[in-house]
Amino acid sequence: MLIFFELGNTRLKAATLIKGRYEYLGSILHDNMASDGLLEALGLPEGDVAAVYVCSVVDSEANAKFNEWVQGAFKLYPTYLSTQPSCCGIQCGYEAFETFGVDRWMAIIGACAGQNKPTFIVDAGTAITVDVVIEKEHIGGFIVPGLAIMKQSLLDQTALKPEAMKLGDETASGLLATDTGSAVAGGTLYMVAAYINALVGDLEKETGRRFDCLGTGGDFPVIEPLLDKSFDYVEDLTLQGMVEVIESL
Repeated sequence: MLIFFELGNTRLKAATLIKGRYEYLGSILHDNMASDGLLEALGLPEGDVAAVYVCSVVDSEANAKFNEWVQGAFKLYPTYLSTQPSCCGIQCGYEAFETFGVDRWMAIIGACAGQNKPTFIVDAGTAITVDVVIEKEHIGGFIVPGLAIMKQSLLDQTALKPEAMKLGDETASGLLATDTGSAVAGGTLYMVAAYINALVGDLEKETGRRFDCLGTGGDFPVIEPLLDKSFDYVEDLTLQGMVEVIESL
């Protein structure tokens, strides 16, 4: 059995590969990682573990704690995947490829596996990233603050109080908000959706191509209803990319 972990800014996701059969196990918040019941919480099956692979965007201290847990649970040291100038037929668009986030790289590989269509990828997590691939070449992308960071910035940089950020009457009719919490939630949501809609439209005009659009990340389901184009939501896109990388070796 091979185990794959995506160690993100907010959540830990896991998947297994057993005799060529992939299974996504789900995700948990970082706060639960110290739990003695982590294996049970993730639903990891029993069996011999041949290797543990990790895609991590956290700091070295958090990685060290995770390494200790892996060694205690599986009696082996995890292998950390990294961004490469090319892999699985995909070319990285960053000249300094080592500075390109490994989570973005794995998501690109997962999104482009088995197909050669122009691809537009949105990962809406703590940060919101966009990456674009045409003819197996990553042509670049963007990074903007995620919804939670946008909301927190208003608390940090204005006189808004945390209690004012609570959502009001969710049954209220009408497009616009009539309380502060709903105004911030709706406003940030529309900002992100408008950004994505405009970017897809501009890219299609500039390139003359129609993009297949994929979304991932915990906030994507709340953004998706406001998007103009149809997106396929793939919760475990990064993990799927990790599996593609390992199977290509």
